[in-house]
Amino acid sequence: MSTSHLSSAEIGRELGGRYRLVAPIGIGTSSRVFLAVDTQLRRRVAVKLLHAALAADDAFLRRFRAEARAAGALSHPNIVAVYDWGEDETDEGVVPFLVTEYLGGGSLRRILDRGRPLSPSQALIVGLDTARALGHAHRRGLIHRDVKPGNLLFDTGGRLRLADFGLARALAEAAWTEPTGTMLGTARYASPEQAQGRRLDGRSDVYSLALVMVECATGQVPFAADTTTGTLALRTQSDLPVPDELGGLRRTIERAGRLDPEERPDADELEISLMAAAESMPRPDPLPLVATLDEAEITAELRFVEGIGGLGAVAVLSDHDDDVAETDDGPDDGSAAGPDGASTDPTEPTDPTEPAGPRGDADADPAGPAGTDVASTAPADEPIVLERTPIVVAEEHHLLAASRPASFGRVEPFVPAAATEDPDGAGTSADPVAPTATARRRRWPRRLLLALAVLAALGGVAAWWFLIRVPVHDVPDLVGKDVGEVRAVAQDNGWRLDDDTVVRVDDTRPGQVVEQSPGAGTGLAEGETLAVTVSLGPSLVGVPAVEGHPEAQARSEIEAAGLVAGPATTRNDETVPAGAVISAGPAPGQEAPAADGTVPKGTELALVVSSGPAPRTVPDGLTGIAVGDARAKLAAVQLSADVQETFDEAVPAGIVISAGTPPGTSVGRDTAVPLVVSKGPAPIVVPAVTGMTGTAAAAALQAAGFGVSGIEGSPSGVVLATDPPAGETHPRGSPVRIFTRS
Repeated sequence: MSTSHLSSAEIGRELGGRYRLVAPIGIGTSSRVFLAVDTQLRRRVAVKLLHAALAADDAFLRRFRAEARAAGALSHPNIVAVYDWGEDETDEGVVPFLVTEYLGGGSLRRILDRGRPLSPSQALIVGLDTARALGHAHRRGLIHRDVKPGNLLFDTGGRLRLADFGLARALAEAAWTEPTGTMLGTARYASPEQAQGRRLDGRSDVYSLALVMVECATGQVPFAADTTTGTLALRTQSDLPVPDELGGLRRTIERAGRLDPEERPDADELEISLMAAAESMPRPDPLPLVATLDEAEITAELRFVEGIGGLGAVAVLSDHDDDVAETDDGPDDGSAAGPDGASTDPTEPTDPTEPAGPRGDADADPAGPAGTDVASTAPADEPIVLERTPIVVAEEHHLLAASRPASFGRVEPFVPAAATEDPDGAGTSADPVAPTATARRRRWPRRLLLALAVLAALGGVAAWWFLIRVPVHDVPDLVGKDVGEVRAVAQDNGWRLDDDTVVRVDDTRPGQVVEQSPGAGTGLAEGETLAVTVSLGPSLVGVPAVEGHPEAQARSEIEAAGLVAGPATTRNDETVPAGAVISAGPAPGQEAPAADGTVPKGTELALVVSSGPAPRTVPDGLTGIAVGDARAKLAAVQLSADVQETFDEAVPAGIVISAGTPPGTSVGRDTAVPLVVSKGPAPIVVPAVTGMTGTAAAAALQAAGFGVSGIEGSPSGVVLATDPPAGETHPRGSPVRIFTRS
């Protein structure tokens, strides 16, 4: 049997002795959802009938009961109210069910399935209401785990409600396995920590909400693959990409979509950030709701009927049923019901020969002379077949009951005091001194009517006091309180809360109430609206441009702008001098800057101060190379060379003998590294060789390290002079010319 047939077969079934199923409104892999009526409180409800296989899992049933109790304790304007839960006994076993309020405005999933994305302002409304619901639940230790468009529902006025709190956890821990591939719908909105199977907190719901908001504005879910495994793998690789379509929401959603949950805001912080973003965004158009039931199903409007203990609903009428439709307001001639309110099922056969009883006779035929069987108006040779569904039958009961006249009981006919009727119908004079039995009977109904009138008046007053009168409560002074406290006060007193007006006021904190209407001490009836103005925090001011200024000067400029200069951290910077400010921005935990860069007055700014350029490392391989090459190596890391030359008998001139700073040492940028460079061997003194023969002088010069470039004169003659002369210092090997006497 198909799922649709199974759902249709449930219509008319009563769960827990009080919840009668009327129409299917949703089918999932783990449950079916029905529009139902609570026959005790006479209101419509939604009933989630869980998969019968789940009942076989004892662990699931224990978790389901615990989560249902926790979800039932939540009370917030943006959370679907959980009325009841239970387990229904059937031939197939125990079937768990959950009873919640019925919402006729459809789901966000239905809106998005139309294929037209929402505007950023409309996406903001969805995100803001959902963040409020999550914040309320998270403060009470309850995590949703399955934030997705299908769980974001709307009432007919467009207010969003978050559904299925707690059910996701119970299903996740169940031994029952969903059909292959059905996990993909939930995986598309899973957080990275859900994909990795890590422990969850409220920031997992915040990430899922960020995905939903991106889908609202773009029609696409980021990181969505064709398979569950592929989707979960993509979800764990990087931060959530936020497209330009989100406009003023990009900064907020980027923070909510961080890969690391420690870097995400919680739901309360997300709400404040969204409220701040709303200041610079246009007013949204109403959301294009897609009703829970279509037009044909909406005509099955629920009605409860007294006296039959059952459910009535207006039948769905087609164009050719106009004659029947005309009876919706109830017949005026009493043909549908007798005066005592008794009613009949038109399908039951009636005896046309049986006379109709007089009006007021409890035993009379309720159909009356005119009859109510639609088939009776058709030609005899053309029978009319009317489908006898429980809804049609119940509606007929409603129509019959609607025509029942009010009665205070049996009333005696009025008989004039002057005469009574004898058995033959002749009038006789009444004895004023000795009242007749008829007169006594006449006085008794008057007293009864008077007593009944008094009782009716007292009953009316009591009914007004207990049923109609609306209690009135004094409005307390709410200015200065947190909007969360005000919501609790409004809920406790049965007031509607309008907290949509937001302003910025100096010396206030975000979420603080700054105005209220009506004022403190005013009486306000339950159901009326309490309006409050909520602060977004102090007024916005610009952050002064202090980059490049000395730290002391920057602090003075920040304080002068109405901000607080917080602690400073240091960082290397290649361009900003040491001791000067590199940047100044909101400290951790402070509100992020608005789109124009402004921040609330009083915001603490964290300073980043430059400690100068990053240190450099002295390169290796500076020795044994030409000094020019050594300079180039140092310049590559923004260092310089401090060259010191020295004579060296072994190292050729121009070669680096040693570096004053060992390789691998960290030094400041532009530091001069000492280099010892060889000038070659040390110079020697030209010896005195005058008076020697030319041959002997040449030998002496060579022995001293010089060369002999020639002898001018006789080699055996006496040396008169040398060039260069004796006593001068010259490099070893320099040539010397000898001059002799001829």
